[in-house]
Amino acid sequence: MPPTAAARSTAIGPVPLGTAALALGLAHAACFSTRHGWWLQLLVLATLFALVRAPHPRPVARAAMAGFMFGLGSFCAGIGWLYISMHRYGGLAAPLAAAAVVLLSAYLSLYGAAALALAQRFAPAGRGVAAELASIGALAACWTLGELARGWVFTGFPWLSLAYAQPDGPLAIIAAGIGAYGLGGVVVAVAAALASIASWRARGGASVAIACGVVAAIVLALAGVGIAGASAIGATGPVVSVRLLQGNVEQGMKFDPQRALKAMNDYTDDILAGEAQLTVLPETAWTTTWRGTPPAIRDRMFSHLARTGGWVAIGLPEHASGPRQASAGMLANSVVVRGPDGEVRGRYDKRHLVPFGEYVPPAFGWFVRMMDIPLGEFARGEPHQPPVEVGGQAFAFDICYEDLFPGLLREQVRDGATVLVNISNIAWFGDSHALGQHLNISRLRAIELGRPLLRATNTGMTASIDPSGRVLAALPPLTRGALDIEVRGATGLTPYARFGHWPAGGFAVALLLALGVRRRPAARKS
Repeated sequence: MPPTAAARSTAIGPVPLGTAALALGLAHAACFSTRHGWWLQLLVLATLFALVRAPHPRPVARAAMAGFMFGLGSFCAGIGWLYISMHRYGGLAAPLAAAAVVLLSAYLSLYGAAALALAQRFAPAGRGVAAELASIGALAACWTLGELARGWVFTGFPWLSLAYAQPDGPLAIIAAGIGAYGLGGVVVAVAAALASIASWRARGGASVAIACGVVAAIVLALAGVGIAGASAIGATGPVVSVRLLQGNVEQGMKFDPQRALKAMNDYTDDILAGEAQLTVLPETAWTTTWRGTPPAIRDRMFSHLARTGGWVAIGLPEHASGPRQASAGMLANSVVVRGPDGEVRGRYDKRHLVPFGEYVPPAFGWFVRMMDIPLGEFARGEPHQPPVEVGGQAFAFDICYEDLFPGLLREQVRDGATVLVNISNIAWFGDSHALGQHLNISRLRAIELGRPLLRATNTGMTASIDPSGRVLAALPPLTRGALDIEVRGATGLTPYARFGHWPAGGFAVALLLALGVRRRPAARKS
């Protein structure tokens, strides 16, 4: 029996659209840990959008299916390293760990599916410049709102947001103006314009050319806003010497008492080997509270700090500072900063906790009980925690995947931070692409907020990043080492630091409202 017209339109040659979208999603996952990801992402998205916009009797359902399959491929490949943490270190059976990754990826894919389906609903039928611009704008607006929602619902999981493939590309500076989610919308608009060019004859060459010219003008204007915002950032204060330590403690051994003691001694040796004004250790470099530190290690460290006048920031679990949490005996995932006299001069408690790793979501206790994860229930830090003054600079700390949430770091910059510091332990994910992905996330934060950003990690990537997102120095991953750098803080506020997500989100909502109003007369005429 020959295929119907509808069946033919859901396939790309001999390849069904769902299979093609899944393959594109797998290719998209490779964009987030390579320097060439920015152009590959544009190519992949342009191909996806060209396929989705092909004529079909049920365009909304078809777009939703394509968006879901694209997301499923992208997330399964892009966050597949979660399998390592759940199976290798959490003790979850391999089939269950694999199923958990697929189910989480399927949930995350719903946002892309909804974005493409809504874009089809808002996009007008027909040809012409207005129709072309409306189709491009609907895609960009819906995707922007979808990523904003994914970064917020159920505490959010914005890993693999489109902007994190762009730090090395020409569009990256736009993040300083409208943030990561706004940049993601621009990426979609550019890719959609490229998809229009691919259908030059079918959609009318003149209309496509004008629409693409308008998109290019908007992109250049937004890049100008970003450049102007970045130019408002200036260096401030004295240069501070910083030593970033990378212990390379294998996760499976990290909570063994003897190995934890050896890690304390090794980190102390690395502190004593330098004379930096500030030495930063990774997340949970100590797996016990400070009270569990042997006196000999304390004495060695304090003697060195007193002699050099140095400060040290140690990632460790510490008793919660909130009265209710403290009375319950809860611990916080903390950074404790000690001065030359050995006394605590500052502290930061992690605010945005990782579900299942640092707190148990309601109704999911059964899942956590299937795994064996130490320190699985932390207290949440206070919303506003002041930066720590060291050597004339204000250092603001965040822990692990907190730098995926730009609003958290934006608050720190608005509170006066001149240098941002991320401490992480991604040993949970082994030798995977999570290391490179997280580095690119930090690079985009630096661009977005106009601040130097330092990273001290257990297994990588330990690095110094300047306010333009360039990696100035880095340690090889999966090695023990110390990165000695000098950093000078920055002052001034980028447009994103001033206004946050409101311009990008507000424009996306306004655009969809305008497209909705425009569709009403067209619907009446039809």
